[in-house]
Amino acid sequence: MSATRRAYLSLALICIIWGTTYTAIKYAILDFPPFLLVGIRQTAAGLLLLLLAFGSGKFQRPQWRYVGLQALTGLATITGGNGFITWGMQYVSSGLAAIIGSLTPVLVVLFSLAWHGKERIHLRMVIGVLLGFGGLALIFREGWQDFIRPEYRWGIAGCFASCITWSLGTVMAKQWNSQSVSPLLNAGLQITAGGLGGFVLSLFFDPNHHINHSTQGWISVAYLTVIGSALAFTLYMFVLKHLSATISSLYTYINPVVAILLGWALLGESLTPWELVGMALTIIGVWIVNSKRS
Repeated sequence: MSATRRAYLSLALICIIWGTTYTAIKYAILDFPPFLLVGIRQTAAGLLLLLLAFGSGKFQRPQWRYVGLQALTGLATITGGNGFITWGMQYVSSGLAAIIGSLTPVLVVLFSLAWHGKERIHLRMVIGVLLGFGGLALIFREGWQDFIRPEYRWGIAGCFASCITWSLGTVMAKQWNSQSVSPLLNAGLQITAGGLGGFVLSLFFDPNHHINHSTQGWISVAYLTVIGSALAFTLYMFVLKHLSATISSLYTYINPVVAILLGWALLGESLTPWELVGMALTIIGVWIVNSKRS
């Protein structure tokens, strides 16, 4: 199997894994302050990956400048992207969070254009990204009214901050990740730095640092650490190594579609005509973005 095919398979796994982490975060923040949760799960996951990279027998110590660039990327994607969404989900509905999160590919395109880096943005990519966003906006059309709810304003700000920093970090990783460095090491460096940044934000923004030690909370943290962070982020580094930053970010379009179809197939949830039209537009948008590669 070619590296490109394995990258697409990895992206499909990311869609499934990161689609489940929203639920796990909802459970975890019942027992953990949000930024402290980010610090615990991400630092633990990062150290685990660094240990695996060191023990793989293929470990080559990178230069300090490279470590610094990876740390900056981790602060953007993990401390900012993961941290702000964890904090913001205390205050907003899942539909509203999905609408804001679906802006990620749009922002990745804009950041890539502003960066003038090695990744080229073509018209089909822009059309596909905008069409995909339109499809999700249609799926979560009822969530738009939440933008005017005053009690959601801080959660909205947190979700937008997460979307912006994650998108910027994705472009940074695409520009700065070396092809000669394993995705395992890149993920370890970025997640560890991002997790440590989460501890720093916890000192300033968490109202308290009390943990309610429940079985459900710690199981959620364990899942977020091993599966949601260590495994999925390593896969994300592999995807970025072989696919464009824009294509890599399309998981934000696919996650809601997968969740809705699973709810309809397994849980007997309703599937409205508007959702079907929205999913069709989203899938067409994703196809348009990827059709350029073929």
